[in-house]
Amino acid sequence: MNDSTGFIAEGYARQLVPDAQLGGAHRVFFIVAGALCGLPVYVLAAQVVHGMGLGRARYAFLAGGLISGTLGALSAYCGARTRMNLAMLADEAFGLIGGRVVKTVIALSLVGWVGVILSVLGATAGSAISSLYGVTINSAWIAIAAAVAVAGIALHGVRGLEQVGMVISPLLLGLLAWTFYKGCPPTAVSVLAAPTSLGFGAAVSAVVGEYVVGIVIQPDYGRFVRRPAGAGIASGLALGVAFPCILTLSAMPTYTCSAADLIAVMVAVGIGLPAIALLVLGAWIDASACLYSGSLSLTNEVKRFRLPWVTVCSAGIGCVFAIFHAERLFMPFLALLGVTFPPVAAINILHTLWPWSERASGQAAVRPPAIRRAGVLAWIAGSVTGYFTSNGYFTVTGIASIDSVLIAAGVWLLVTTMNRARRPGAPWALKKA
Repeated sequence: MNDSTGFIAEGYARQLVPDAQLGGAHRVFFIVAGALCGLPVYVLAAQVVHGMGLGRARYAFLAGGLISGTLGALSAYCGARTRMNLAMLADEAFGLIGGRVVKTVIALSLVGWVGVILSVLGATAGSAISSLYGVTINSAWIAIAAAVAVAGIALHGVRGLEQVGMVISPLLLGLLAWTFYKGCPPTAVSVLAAPTSLGFGAAVSAVVGEYVVGIVIQPDYGRFVRRPAGAGIASGLALGVAFPCILTLSAMPTYTCSAADLIAVMVAVGIGLPAIALLVLGAWIDASACLYSGSLSLTNEVKRFRLPWVTVCSAGIGCVFAIFHAERLFMPFLALLGVTFPPVAAINILHTLWPWSERASGQAAVRPPAIRRAGVLAWIAGSVTGYFTSNGYFTVTGIASIDSVLIAAGVWLLVTTMNRARRPGAPWALKKA
């Protein structure tokens, strides 16, 4: 990828990525894998394994990884095939007005997610520093410093995210190996009783929900990949293979040591400083990816501002959110994302790849309509279904995130088929009596 064409300044928020900016698929893998090495994954692994035991947790991690990997691969493929970012795809799939609503919701959620990450980082890093060195640092100051670093990476776009991912992935493997060696062998797990307070469906939904934002924003990375199949494979491997492995390896020492999360275990076995480095890097790339994509959506929506200014302002908003301790809403926030974001990914994928859609069939208009009924109705139906399913009113598969995707896809296909049948002059058009 050649960065000399002003990529950092604009990020192609409103244009297709040109040929000169295309590169290999490895950058997608390292961005996704690196983002999966952050504290939210360790906290999630601990909550799931303490809630249902290591045996059942492994299957939940695997099921959640397979769902995430499938959606992520298709989402990244769409970005590479169209060379569009998420905001541009939303306009295509939901219409100009419908896309505006979707982009606003996504951008606000992404900025909020930045605040959650910064808040969790401040609280956890402050606790680790106090435990190691007896020094008390206000978590707000840590969050502010982290916000500056996050904005710096986001301003460097995909290249900056890729470079951080290439550092954090091998660092996590090395620290996990040292943690097992120092005092938490896997054979010690079987001596603990397995609690059963967390259901399998809820666990899988939490796994999917942990990176569902990343799944939806895969086009923002995939659009820079020369070969669409390569982008899909890279994202699929990161989410379908690396994600369950990271969750399982994080959960094993956490469960054995009855710790709050993996960072606490690393501190206990005497590798606190590298653990803090891992914590900072993981939060850095995760928050930077959210900030980058959220800023792209806002820049696409608000035409008078350029990407750097939007990025800096969004980082400031996320920092303010962090200072008010957003980690207290951590799991409810994940649950909400888990039912509202998968339908967006599913609809973007269907609109781009389904043979009957206008884009896939080569009949897309130069300017999308104001509202695409299929996309808007499918998103509403999928989100409402996911909400009711996650709150126990009814279920189709037992997993809220899957229910929301299936219902959204079904509604989209139904409305699209009906629109197709009404198209005048087509051989499949409905006949008048």
